[in-house]
Amino acid sequence: MLNAIKAAGLAATGIAALAVGAAQAQDYPSSPIEVIHEYGPGGGTDRFIRAIGEPFETITGAALVPISIQGGGGIPAYANFQQRPADGYTLLAISPDQVINHALGRIDMGELMPLARVQYDQGLFLVPADSPFETIEELIEAAKADPGSLKVGITGSAGFDDTVIGLWNLETGAELTSVPFGSAEMVSNTLGGQVDLMHEEYGPARGLIESGDLRPLVVFSEERLPVLPDVPTAVELGFDVTLGRWRALAMHDTADPAQAAVLFDAIAEAAQTESYKKFEEDSALQYRSVVLGPEEFQAFIDKEIAVYTDVLEQLGYVQ
Repeated sequence: MLNAIKAAGLAATGIAALAVGAAQAQDYPSSPIEVIHEYGPGGGTDRFIRAIGEPFETITGAALVPISIQGGGGIPAYANFQQRPADGYTLLAISPDQVINHALGRIDMGELMPLARVQYDQGLFLVPADSPFETIEELIEAAKADPGSLKVGITGSAGFDDTVIGLWNLETGAELTSVPFGSAEMVSNTLGGQVDLMHEEYGPARGLIESGDLRPLVVFSEERLPVLPDVPTAVELGFDVTLGRWRALAMHDTADPAQAAVLFDAIAEAAQTESYKKFEEDSALQYRSVVLGPEEFQAFIDKEIAVYTDVLEQLGYVQ
């Protein structure tokens, strides 16, 4: 009898808790949500938050406010996020850089609840107009003949670009030497011939491709870009190199699932609005960007962690 009474009491408590959670979810969000990121104001992630934030605010009545905490390889931004309460009013903008930091043991992505992946870009190898390499096959042949002699410009070091080049070297055996620059310096050094080629996403390189200053040789994606129908994918050539930059949002791992559901629904709706679609097309991000919800996104992250960890181990960055 006592057990029956206790069970009834627990059931009543559970029902009450669900009712409170549902009521709170209906009122959520009721104030601005801050989105912490590790990049500079005006950069790609900052513009992503503002672009998705505009329709998000129209839908929910709450603003998404980007908070830039730069430096330290993203660790200060991550630490700041972790120090904040898991009340649904602080999000973390995540990308392959968090996966790399996880693989290197600097952070634990298990402390995050993936919320939504919104953007998924694709990179290319590009050579200057006067390059002797007309095709990617010619470049591969030259790199195999003299391993490490060809220099590829990348942005940053020991990060996303470096991992892509490392994966390329492992997959093809056509070893390239990475030379890190800032974005502007990478382009000028490629055009000036100080490096043989550069790695960049299509959007930032589109103008130089259209002007004829740069020629794309290969795209790192499952399918060819419709705007570059003559440029092969690495997959077509037999090389499993499809890593791309993605931008997404995450909550604390202890966040309220009801709040996560409210946020995801709003983000998914915001990503389909006319204003965001225009931003997406203006940035040439429409080719591989599909909004992934929490479960699909978690599966995607798990796969990314496996790939990045394997590459970084083979490159000697992970012991």
